[in-house]
Amino acid sequence: MNTNLYAPQQLEEVAAVLKEGKVIAFPTDTVFGLGCVYDDPAAVERVKKAKERDEGKPLPMMCSSAEMTEKAAVVSEDAKKLMRRFCPGALTLVMKKREEVPAFVTNGRDTIAIRIPDDPWILELIDHIGKPLLVTSANISGEPSLQYWQEVREKLNGRIDGIVTADAGSSTASTIIDLSDGFRLLRQGKITEEELKEVLK
Repeated sequence: MNTNLYAPQQLEEVAAVLKEGKVIAFPTDTVFGLGCVYDDPAAVERVKKAKERDEGKPLPMMCSSAEMTEKAAVVSEDAKKLMRRFCPGALTLVMKKREEVPAFVTNGRDTIAIRIPDDPWILELIDHIGKPLLVTSANISGEPSLQYWQEVREKLNGRIDGIVTADAGSSTASTIIDLSDGFRLLRQGKITEEELKEVLK
């Protein structure tokens, strides 16, 4: 497979190839991401294969707004409070998914992980496509997350369709909390558990 390089200025072209079911790596406000459109099962499988991810492990979703998030998940009052404070940003919320979201997206689970990235380029990309993306870190599973596009090229060249040639904002992934049944911290990132709980007081 030939892995094409895209400049950030080629946003419309990146959007077009994603809509065709291609798998693209691009920088985010946290670590470098690897993504596809959410509703293409073949593309989802290609993302998992490219990074050697467990087939049974669903991919997180990226949305461009609270409105788009609410179309994919049941957003509780606690989730709304946290989104108002931390989104867009380095926070991934696990919530109950809506029935409209195909079962393959979450590997049959009734929950979905969603993040609104604090990155104008990605938000514009998602809006240009008109639907959410499924985005995971652009690395081989079990290896450290990557920040620079040249590193991504070294690891994933020939495995994916394209790479956007700009660097990610950080080497630290987002904080993940599960709000589907109470409050549970799944991964500590930039945003701390204490900061989250302060908002929910």
